[in-house]
Amino acid sequence: MDNIAGSPVEGANFYGREADRDQLVETLENDDVLLLGPRRIGKTSIARAVMAEVRRKGWNTVEVPVASCVSEAQFISRLNAALRPGMAGLGKKLGSAIRDGFKAVAGRVKGVKVGVPGTGGVGIELGTGEVADWTVAGAELVALMAGSEGRWLVYIDELPIMLFNIIEKDAANGVQRVRRILDWFRNDVRAADGTQHIHWLITGSVGLDTLVQQHGMADTINSLAHRSLPPFDAKVAAEMLMELAGRYQLPLLPADAGAMVAAIQWPQPYYLQMAFQHLRMLCAAKPHTAPGELIEEAIDCMWQPDSDNDFHHWESRLDLQLGPQLGGQALALLKLSARDPLGASPALLMLTLGQRMPNSSDEELEQRFIQLRTVLLRDAYWWQDESSGQRRYRVRLEPLRRWWAARSTV
Repeated sequence: MDNIAGSPVEGANFYGREADRDQLVETLENDDVLLLGPRRIGKTSIARAVMAEVRRKGWNTVEVPVASCVSEAQFISRLNAALRPGMAGLGKKLGSAIRDGFKAVAGRVKGVKVGVPGTGGVGIELGTGEVADWTVAGAELVALMAGSEGRWLVYIDELPIMLFNIIEKDAANGVQRVRRILDWFRNDVRAADGTQHIHWLITGSVGLDTLVQQHGMADTINSLAHRSLPPFDAKVAAEMLMELAGRYQLPLLPADAGAMVAAIQWPQPYYLQMAFQHLRMLCAAKPHTAPGELIEEAIDCMWQPDSDNDFHHWESRLDLQLGPQLGGQALALLKLSARDPLGASPALLMLTLGQRMPNSSDEELEQRFIQLRTVLLRDAYWWQDESSGQRRYRVRLEPLRRWWAARSTV
């Protein structure tokens, strides 16, 4: 296993999530999956592991990144571009039917050009014009998959960001457009012939559940099996660090590995890799110091200005999901809870929120706190600690807590 802190991992570098991968594969046999979680917890890595596993079972797979899309036409264009290589191997058997289908679509949808089998793959090409009804073009792409042999897994990466982009750029109609997109996945795709052989794995680093609940469309994702990626348990996390230590001949003791896991507190594989990377560099710079004595320094290296780029996303995703006002309130609660490693009490948090909502009644203040607390717990910012006998809300990831605490100090 290599020390990789950043890029998605595959093959021998995919570690500790085999059971999660197998559970996703089993779920996808019958259902579509919505996999949500912050960046850097391994969503892409496990999605590609799932794709590799189902390919061994004979499935066709395709990966469609859509974070930069700001319209339905761009989404369909991305889906089309991703499908082209796989469709190129369909052969002559389906060529005539597909070509005839494209001719029909070309007569109904403005800006669609007919793609002919044998000339760079089968697919549709969206021209510079606007698509009159993107769902028609989408239906044709789904029909192509349904008409081909074998099962399909379509991995849509960062769909929630695309949906937030649409709402941001179209204040008047964005919400309605997003509902239509989600209804397309839920109803249109499933109603088409042959689509029982097509399954969708949708991932996102911002909360799709938050979006649909805010806009009264939670029903649009009820048909998706919701999944998340929990952190490693302490034993698996320590074993991973020892595997890395063996790979790089670092004299790390099992007790040291356990101490590093405890220091991180939320042992997702990326943060384990990142901490180990800093530890390696410190050991190289201080060869006469035992690795165990450098763990605390390695954890502090994770949130310094030259290493903290990933932590900024934890802030920006709040603004994206909640908007400036609610996002600012959520951030204020987080920064308060970050001041103390043991977190903050509900009373203190409510007091801070009240200062930002001076004209609100007690009931309004309580409902707003519950709303924000739900998001912060669900999106892995906080965990609820009652070990002392009193409830406190604590930042899950210790390096992130230190980063917030340092930035909140003058």
